[in-house]
Amino acid sequence: MKKRKLGLLLSAIIMASVLASGCGSSGSKYASSTAEFATEEAYDNSFESKSVYQAEGAMDDLESPMEADMSSEVVDTSRKLITTMNVSTETEDLDSVLFQVQNKVKELGGYIESSDIYNGSSYSGSRRRNACLTLRIPANNLDKFIEVVEDSTNITNKSTNVEDVTLNYVDIESKKNALTSEEKRLLEILEKAETVEDIITIEQRLSEVRYQIESIESQLRTYDNKINYSTVYLNIDEVTKYTDTAKKGPWQRMKEGFADSIVEIGDFIVEACVWFVVHLPQIILVILLLVVIFFIIRAIDKAGKKKKLMRMQQMSGYASGQIPPQNMQGTAPMQSPQETNNQKDNNG
Repeated sequence: MKKRKLGLLLSAIIMASVLASGCGSSGSKYASSTAEFATEEAYDNSFESKSVYQAEGAMDDLESPMEADMSSEVVDTSRKLITTMNVSTETEDLDSVLFQVQNKVKELGGYIESSDIYNGSSYSGSRRRNACLTLRIPANNLDKFIEVVEDSTNITNKSTNVEDVTLNYVDIESKKNALTSEEKRLLEILEKAETVEDIITIEQRLSEVRYQIESIESQLRTYDNKINYSTVYLNIDEVTKYTDTAKKGPWQRMKEGFADSIVEIGDFIVEACVWFVVHLPQIILVILLLVVIFFIIRAIDKAGKKKKLMRMQQMSGYASGQIPPQNMQGTAPMQSPQETNNQKDNNG
């Protein structure tokens, strides 16, 4: 009789916890139907086996877990808001602004989640410095931090996103309360269990409940961190002149545009001079190489012209008969027919 009573009570606790977890904060609406369903299931199970989950005559205990779940729920009427901001700013002194931002974040009780500072590169040709920071600021001090940023920099873009997670938060809390109540009742039943089979079955269910509670608590901690600490993505660019966000007329724009063009030309000349002086050794080396190559080509060209001129002179001599013709291999000069006959007569 005692085993059956414990079995029915455990079945009622499990069913009540499952339904309470699924319904969240709306569990009170279905309290009566849940109790009725649990009663019928427990009554049917009493005729199938004689384990710890069998019971009869435990109808008086069915409402206790449901009442415990409803009474243990903590109704939090405050809104759960997650705030995220994206801020783009300009400054003429990046180091000074970074120092102010870091001190203010520490003063307000926040922290820097990530930091990426770029100091320019001669290889990329860009000397522009900037910093990208991810900051976590207490939600109640967010306005104070933004005021400091507005005072020390020129804000070019600012956007805010607020996410209301109140319903999700309350639903998760309700599931946690239901599981906590089930855990308490399981511990009470475990103390009254008599057989090893009953103890093992209850401990298995107890392990599942505790695992679910830990998972839910992890979700709640994540929510609490995002709710209590707003996230600020701060991008700071170092510039020589602030961007004017006010609307201007045509004449004002032409005037400022002309002045900016003059400044840009001056900057270009300065940068060109700097580049020339920095790369002067390479320039001198290239010039020397070009001079050497020029004289080598000139010498080769002169030699070719001289050789060509000599050939032309030889050909002219051959044509006029002043120079006896010679073959290209350096053989003896060719003799005329008269010279050949005279030579034969002398030899004869």
